[in-house]
Amino acid sequence: LASKELKAWRWRKMELRVEAALGFTLPKNCFIGVRVGDVLKQGRYEPQRCYNFPQLDRRRNAKVDIYQHVGTCMVAVDPDTKATHEVAVSSLDPETPASRIKIHVAAMSEENKQQREQRTKALKVQARDYLMKYSIEERLSDAVKALLK
Repeated sequence: LASKELKAWRWRKMELRVEAALGFTLPKNCFIGVRVGDVLKQGRYEPQRCYNFPQLDRRRNAKVDIYQHVGTCMVAVDPDTKATHEVAVSSLDPETPASRIKIHVAAMSEENKQQREQRTKALKVQARDYLMKYSIEERLSDAVKALLK
């Protein structure tokens, strides 16, 4: 491949489409979840729907989940209030029995927030040390310069 063709090929996105095989059907009103690496795409099942993913750097497995919508509920969330709500779950399927769930809502405590910030800072320091130790910035700069020649 020529240099331009190679660059264009490397940056193409991946596209996955999920449909029932010939002679089979999926449940009415089901949802599809497709995970490739750390990227998850979800949507109502439509045989023509495409799920787009960033280009992969290597061969990966795609995990496809099929979900049946059980019910829906709404609950108010307020960052200034800690509360527990018991709410009714409504279903579109008359065969699904009525149910109720409890939802616990609480703002993240200041202690948890500080722990997360400390962990983030520590990871940033580790990443910076790694970059320095292996001269990643210099190598990347050299590689870019070589590509631009």
